[in-house]
Amino acid sequence: MTQTNPTKPDPSIITNLATGYWASMVMIAANRIGVFTQLAAGPLTADQVAEGCNVPVRSLTLLLNACVAQRLLEKQSETYSNSPTAQFFLVPGKPTYLGDALKYSEDLYPVWGNLEKTVRTGILPDKPETILGEDPEKTRNFVMAMHNRALGIARAVIAPMNLTGRKRLFDVGGGPGTYSILLVQKTPGLTATVLDLPAVLRITKEIIASYGCDDRIGVLPGNYLTTEFPAGNDVVLMSGMMHREVEDTCRTLLSKAWHSLEPGGTAVISDIMFEDDSKTSPPLSALFALNMMLTSEAGSTHAQTAFLRWLADTGFIDARVERLPPPMSHIATITATKPR
Repeated sequence: MTQTNPTKPDPSIITNLATGYWASMVMIAANRIGVFTQLAAGPLTADQVAEGCNVPVRSLTLLLNACVAQRLLEKQSETYSNSPTAQFFLVPGKPTYLGDALKYSEDLYPVWGNLEKTVRTGILPDKPETILGEDPEKTRNFVMAMHNRALGIARAVIAPMNLTGRKRLFDVGGGPGTYSILLVQKTPGLTATVLDLPAVLRITKEIIASYGCDDRIGVLPGNYLTTEFPAGNDVVLMSGMMHREVEDTCRTLLSKAWHSLEPGGTAVISDIMFEDDSKTSPPLSALFALNMMLTSEAGSTHAQTAFLRWLADTGFIDARVERLPPPMSHIATITATKPR
């Protein structure tokens, strides 16, 4: 087997990066048009899919063939079918559905087109408030995307967590409430409160009710930067929100969590993180830092080593880091305890 010389210039790196968005737009367009939904029940010809999606057969055939090339579809003679991956993740109604997450990625497409301008000027392409209430459709796309993604990530995050005997969970910036839903389902006697912006929580309440958890999960409209955290919590969860904040704000939030916890209580931070202070690995964490620069006033990606320092400075002890396995190795969870 011929091995690539890592020191030799490789033009494929350039061409693959230059055209990388082509493949992502194939998937986004197919999802938007409804290709995977049409093929959910079994193989169809291009004519049948085109009729069901109400699009011209010629252009759709080109898209279907591109989906086959990207392993989203399979082709046998003149018929197309969903690949196992598409059938599992891209068919609406399945608990593993990620199609709403793609709608948010679609909203981000023009935002990333402004990357050079934002790097040069520091000016955001769009207001962060757009996806946090000002634009109802984009807000729904954002919240549902976070729910879709969290369903997969949260199951892996909570798998090693044992909250037996804990009664009160406070979910800071909990968005769709997905973590709270899965944790109360897993833990008898546990109740939760989700703190987030009012426009977000209108959608959160729908999601909570759809899981039959509205008797155990409440909501607290507010802003985690200014709203006081209620006292008496056994667990404070801060998942997927620290990346919107600078170090000083993260430290403030950890202090608020500390004061709201009972002695012996647990703080849980789950987020996209760098492995160390070099802030270059994993690669997706570096790209996510740019995404947060484009979509928030102060967002970035923090290193797990930084969180460990901040937790210790706040007074937490016994901090432990759990990194998820590939393909989610950019996600880390840190748990720490408030001393008794």
